[in-house]
Amino acid sequence: MNGMAKHAVACAALLCVCGAANAQSSVTMYGRVDAGMDSPRSGGSSVNRLVSGGSAGSNLGFRGVEDLGGGLAAVFRLEMGINLDDGTLGQGGRAFGREASVGLSDARFGTLQMGRIPTPYSMVQSSVDAFVWEGAGGLLALTRNVSPTTQRQVLPMGVSARQDNAVNYVSPRWGGIEFRGQYSFGENSTTIGRGYGASARYQAGGFDLNAGFQRQEGPDDAAGKVSAMVVGGSYDARFAKFFLGMTVEKNSCATCTGAIARMPGASTSEFRLTNLGVRVPFGQFTAVAQFTRVNDRSDYTALTGNRDANWISLGGDYDLSKRTRLYFGVGQISNKNGSQYVLGTGAAQAPAMLVGSSSGSSRNIYMGVRHNF
Repeated sequence: MNGMAKHAVACAALLCVCGAANAQSSVTMYGRVDAGMDSPRSGGSSVNRLVSGGSAGSNLGFRGVEDLGGGLAAVFRLEMGINLDDGTLGQGGRAFGREASVGLSDARFGTLQMGRIPTPYSMVQSSVDAFVWEGAGGLLALTRNVSPTTQRQVLPMGVSARQDNAVNYVSPRWGGIEFRGQYSFGENSTTIGRGYGASARYQAGGFDLNAGFQRQEGPDDAAGKVSAMVVGGSYDARFAKFFLGMTVEKNSCATCTGAIARMPGASTSEFRLTNLGVRVPFGQFTAVAQFTRVNDRSDYTALTGNRDANWISLGGDYDLSKRTRLYFGVGQISNKNGSQYVLGTGAAQAPAMLVGSSSGSSRNIYMGVRHNF
């Protein structure tokens, strides 16, 4: 074997060793930066602002995998939320508020993780939404602002989206079906107890069908609980993608705080959102439209009258590349009998100082840019 051949063999061997090493262990950094402008208006009050996360929450993350052999791998994920408008950390200033988990994954048996992890319910809820949580049409954009200092979530479990102290299981895909299950420990908290949830997703032949459930209990039976359910999905007919979903959240938790705090003035707040939407692609541009019926079934301590509402949204996405997207649109929701609904933009919900109209309508116009890396 001549010198050139020996050199070629040596290089090939080195590449094989490096490839094997990379296959055995790898760490990937990834992220998303999303910023936009919106103009939510309700009644006689309005605000113009720069927002972060109008399409999807800005984040920086690290995920890793180590091949342990025999189809088994160690996995981890650390993901922080970033408020791009002011550079602060999201999720209340947590270092890795979007996810902090470690676990084992097996191609045959699935993945088991521990840590702070997105709930099974939140992982499928966006799949029934034509806006996929984007803009003033995304289902998480809806809040009720009842005073200059008080804001309440219509879908608290969708907004909170994650559980601390959780054990999470994700199955392999069997014939297009994937299951998730999760349990979180209350750990003697004075505000919340244990939490648990499950979901199922079927994807095949253009169909994406989903069902999910989540419950957060209070610290004891007297404190109540928060329950959430979603069912629905989409069908991709190539010329358009159609969405249909029903989301129900019920909150009787007297001690829950933050995003999962109960609606004031009600012993139990309950909202049912039924949405019908469509995404129509035109090359790099995709038009989005959605109608959502909001049914308020809360048990108010005083008579309020019918607070159901109609919510209509129109928007569009323009892909400048595979990584960069422009988005824009408008949403409007009706108000009556003091319902005071207001619309934010995706993860950037309307500020508490924007008091919702007791009658008439609330609307929001938005535009932004998102880049994935």
